[in-house]
Amino acid sequence: MSTANQIDIDWKWWDAQTRTLKALNSGDYDLVVYRGGYGAGKTILGTRWIIQTALERPKSDNLILAPDSQKGAPATYKTFFQQLPGQDTVPDEGGDPENSPIVENYHGTKRRCTLVNGAIIRLGSADRWNRYAGSEFNAIYGDEVAHYENTSLYKLHRMTSSRQRTEQGPNVMLWTSTGNGFNDFYDITERQVNAEGEPLSWADYMRVIVADSRDNPFLNEREKYERMYADTQSEEQALGGGFAAAEGLVYKQFSRQTHVVDAEKIGDSIQVSDAFRIYGYDAGWNDARVMLEIGKTSYDQYICLDHFYEYESQIEDVADPNEPGGTYLYDKPKGVIHSEHEPAHIDKFRRAGWKATKADKNISAGIEHIRGLLKSDGEGRPGLLVSDVCTELIKEFVEYKEDDVGTKGATDHALDALRYALFTHETREHQKPKPVFGRNY
Repeated sequence: MSTANQIDIDWKWWDAQTRTLKALNSGDYDLVVYRGGYGAGKTILGTRWIIQTALERPKSDNLILAPDSQKGAPATYKTFFQQLPGQDTVPDEGGDPENSPIVENYHGTKRRCTLVNGAIIRLGSADRWNRYAGSEFNAIYGDEVAHYENTSLYKLHRMTSSRQRTEQGPNVMLWTSTGNGFNDFYDITERQVNAEGEPLSWADYMRVIVADSRDNPFLNEREKYERMYADTQSEEQALGGGFAAAEGLVYKQFSRQTHVVDAEKIGDSIQVSDAFRIYGYDAGWNDARVMLEIGKTSYDQYICLDHFYEYESQIEDVADPNEPGGTYLYDKPKGVIHSEHEPAHIDKFRRAGWKATKADKNISAGIEHIRGLLKSDGEGRPGLLVSDVCTELIKEFVEYKEDDVGTKGATDHALDALRYALFTHETREHQKPKPVFGRNY
């Protein structure tokens, strides 16, 4: 390609990259996703596309997003600088982006690169989904999107899409990433469902291209990658552009196929006792307030039937002795609430007619108990099922990592409520946890 100053840039592409560029240039999509294994040329594709878009649109404003600024410096940002034409353009290697013939100015503190045609390329981060809510962008590129661990991809997509309404265009967003467990990125690009598990309303305006690293003719380390990942549990993710369970998960035994059930089958093929209910409550503080409803199947399996999971909510939304009709627990089957240790809340539950107790909050023992329940008996029945309406609980199961346990920033509110209910029920009702389907653990 040639720039406004007739600087020739001779970029070579392989098939999967070419198909992605065709989708980006088609005008048919708001979001294009290039999902590939290690070495599929994801970041190279994204940064080159932003450079090309900026060169073709004078005075345009374009954005590159890394997971956060710390991770972006040695990876996303460095690749961007490397793709600029010219020599010694990487700041961390003693170079200067202004050595490139297409760069007019680079502001290191603001991470803003201004090209000779007045186009701007910003090197940003996705650690806050609303960070760029007041700006408009011609093109947006998100690198390693599956690793935006502190960001709701649904909120990020909604915000960034609304920021693309420029006259010049192309008003399209590119995401590139490997898989990273079964998180928002998986739900959007593979299952194509929203945060509630319903079909994406905008799925027709998204194109997903899947790339297998072994097909990349520019990958010098192909044989090395094959030796490392072929015939391992990570092969589909590391090479094929698919998904595998994230490393270091607390509940790695949990899977959608085994533990999640269709709510419409409950009461039909899945019989639930009307005589048994327990509830788990997590007060939330500045996080989500959670109440889980748990029953038992005819096979003596615990089953999470429903949940209240709301941010910026009040205890009165869950139970209110003065206004019971508009609360979550109104008309729910009676059972014991195993609660977060908040005396005022426990008192409110009791005044609303519920038996409520302080939960046993032993983290390590409670986690081991839940792990035991996730195991299956000799006939393949797990000790714990989850209705697919419990979307937030499912999401926490597939994202909760060992490094998050006991930390203030962990998103484990529903899992805490589950642990309170099930572990406390076993320790209080039976003095000690009983074996699951005849097993000790």
